[in-house]
Amino acid sequence: MFEELRTFVEVAESKNFTRTAQKLNFSQPTVSQQVKKVEIFFGGTSLLTRSAVSRQIELTEAGEAVYRCAKKVLDTLEDTFGELDHIRHSAAVQRLEIGASMTIGDHMLPRVLAAFCGRYPDVRAGVLVGNTREVCDALEDGRIDVGLIEGRDIPHSFQRTDFYTDHLVLAASPALAGELGDASPGRLGKVLWITREQGSGTEQYLDSFISSNHIRVENRIEYNSNFAIKEVVKQGLGVCFLSRLVMLDELRSGELVELPVRSSYTRDFSYILPNDRPLPDAAGAFLDLLGEVCATFSGG
Repeated sequence: MFEELRTFVEVAESKNFTRTAQKLNFSQPTVSQQVKKVEIFFGGTSLLTRSAVSRQIELTEAGEAVYRCAKKVLDTLEDTFGELDHIRHSAAVQRLEIGASMTIGDHMLPRVLAAFCGRYPDVRAGVLVGNTREVCDALEDGRIDVGLIEGRDIPHSFQRTDFYTDHLVLAASPALAGELGDASPGRLGKVLWITREQGSGTEQYLDSFISSNHIRVENRIEYNSNFAIKEVVKQGLGVCFLSRLVMLDELRSGELVELPVRSSYTRDFSYILPNDRPLPDAAGAFLDLLGEVCATFSGG
């Protein structure tokens, strides 16, 4: 009946069967038949009459009532189709929620995201940047689809895959590096250490580094920002132990100096996935691209 109502409304507005037939690409007898069906549907009530003066089609009083209501019905139907199109479009747009610990989020993820968005422009990506513990909690709660972390000690059970080997370095300002000389454990223990906060992946590796090098740190200040740590260390207030990715520009410019250690110190960046949820297609595509882009990174 919706098609018949639409035809009736067109006749009521054009006041002409021929013009209605041309507009709807119907034959004129088809238009007449559909109008007749509307009249039968409403109890055989006459809805149209022909003016004796102009010979145009006019609405009867009943026809005026049906026309007003039919317009509302058709407008509502059009709005419904519009909402359904919006729902279908929204369902077709994939979302990807990524969590990244700070070193990865600040210094690696931007390049990966640029490549991903260029290759998959229809995927809407959201990013949460925090420390390793915060990223793990977000994955456990279902707020993200995939987590990129640098810590090994994680509070939940996930699928875990390493994707990049990161180099950690001990650094100081040039002036403080000169005072420390060979950076012996005794001298390092007496300077101020500017470190990341509890729960960060970098902090986990720092504790391991200090222990393995037999350093007894007497004083430290914690920051939850790699940038802030660099700025404090550049002022000569202490030493830091951070990813080479974080300090690459400062090491190259000479604002920071790498201190000698017994051996190079590395860690693995990993992506983590939940055990109890299927991997979205967009997340799988992101992880494939992650490996490609990370192969172009250099910590040197």
